[in-house]
Amino acid sequence: MPHASNLSQRMNIRTIVWPIFIETLLRMSIMTIDVTMVAQYSQEAVAAIGLTGQFVVFMILSFLVVASGSAILIGQHLGAKQPDEAQAYSEAGILLMLIFSVMVGVLFFFASGPIVGLYNMAPVPQAYAQGYLLIVGSLSIGMALSIGFATILRAYGFSKSPMVIQLLSGLLNAVGNFIALFGPFGIPVTGVAGVAIATVASQLFSAVVSYGLIRHHKVPFAISRLFKTQRKRLKAILKLGLPNAGEGLSYNLAQVTIMFFIAQLGTAALAAATITQTLERVIFAFAMAMGNGSQILASYMVGQNRKEELQRNVNHYWISGVIISFLMTGLMYSLRTPLAGFFTNDPNTQRLIAHLLVVAFFLETGRAVNLIVINTLKGTGDVVFPVQIGIVSMWGIGVVLAYFLGLHWSLGLVGVWIAVSLDEWTRAIIVIIRWQRGSWKNKSRVSVLHSAE
Repeated sequence: MPHASNLSQRMNIRTIVWPIFIETLLRMSIMTIDVTMVAQYSQEAVAAIGLTGQFVVFMILSFLVVASGSAILIGQHLGAKQPDEAQAYSEAGILLMLIFSVMVGVLFFFASGPIVGLYNMAPVPQAYAQGYLLIVGSLSIGMALSIGFATILRAYGFSKSPMVIQLLSGLLNAVGNFIALFGPFGIPVTGVAGVAIATVASQLFSAVVSYGLIRHHKVPFAISRLFKTQRKRLKAILKLGLPNAGEGLSYNLAQVTIMFFIAQLGTAALAAATITQTLERVIFAFAMAMGNGSQILASYMVGQNRKEELQRNVNHYWISGVIISFLMTGLMYSLRTPLAGFFTNDPNTQRLIAHLLVVAFFLETGRAVNLIVINTLKGTGDVVFPVQIGIVSMWGIGVVLAYFLGLHWSLGLVGVWIAVSLDEWTRAIIVIIRWQRGSWKNKSRVSVLHSAE
């Protein structure tokens, strides 16, 4: 095991958050580059990959079931100075990743055609979508292992390593896309199938390099012990991870429903919503990184029984997140004219974007609280309550009010954004109250697990 003092030095908010923040921005940049390159090749290809995006999200959610559960358990056992248990949960997490990747692979190998066929697309984009999904879905083992190994590195405080890996993997993916789409130096153009192969190759590269860094940092992990994992550890990971997956699935379904409402408002509204969401991802990138970092620290500090210190620190974190989100929204609003002009020439769409950025002052500050406090609650082992509140508020407030404010009461797209803001702040107030009351302090999984042994 890494020396305890070295581990403690790595476990601070600055060391953890900034690499995650940069990694988040890199992921966003790479996604934008991918879409831009594919758009230059073919609009049918963009439509196909856009459709398959929701299935890629499904795969990621499946693997995050394991990643979120194992991260909490590894961190809490490290904090409790139980390195053997931390290692056992690292190995159990990777075993589950392998199991999930086989299940996902079999599903998409046999069902990618029927799944894409449900959408009744034109023949060309349907063929593109089916081919892409077949390759990326069937060979998802690289995605699973890269997520699993990155989870272990972060749990041990090595948050810079996944950032570097993401940069290298993204560059490899971009080069592969360029070769597949444009065939330089006489290389045959392989189109969307080549893009899919480049994606799989970059994920496998990420997995191999991540494992190499685990060995380099001397993080305790042994492939030979994977199939000796006790069943109770697999169950413990799933018990923590499955609620997170349920929340993620609920959130995505709620967003799909809200986008359906927005589509009823016309093309300009749909375009404005899509562009504004792109800008908002930059606004909440820091709060997302802060939430991920706070979750890692929470699991570690709970294991050390430093709960009072954690409670004070997290209050500072979410206040900082609110301030930074407010300032970032202000920056976006001040640049609203050139930013909107970069994405669209339509005056009506530009006007809607400006209106939405006003509401974003309210929306993004609430979202910052949720990204930080909810993730921290999960890190302490308090996973069920935030999921329950999230599902009730997303649908009972976000979706319902989006319909009434946006469509029924004719406030349009601004009404939809107000509804989403009210959802975010309702959850934010509830989770702040729960954090202050300290209900999470008896949710640690370390003592529960060991009392069962």
